[in-house]
Amino acid sequence: MKNIFQDHLLQEEHVKNSGLDWTIVRPAAFTDGDKSTNYRHGFSATDKTVKLKIARADVADFILKQVHSSLYLLKSPGISY
Repeated sequence: MKNIFQDHLLQEEHVKNSGLDWTIVRPAAFTDGDKSTNYRHGFSATDKTVKLKIARADVADFILKQVHSSLYLLKSPGISY
């Protein structure tokens, strides 16, 4: 797992140093549920109230909204229920 984690960090560094506008979305564990749009984002990494799961449809909804938003530009928000 150490090599996998190091590779993950390297990938993010390439994105961050690309000179492009970017947002790295950090979803919780995926589920196959329906889109609800009732999810949380941008919470603290120490927030114990998040459920650590989210439907793929809600992740897609969040990502599409970021295309037209600068709220998380150059940031890495978490997303979960």
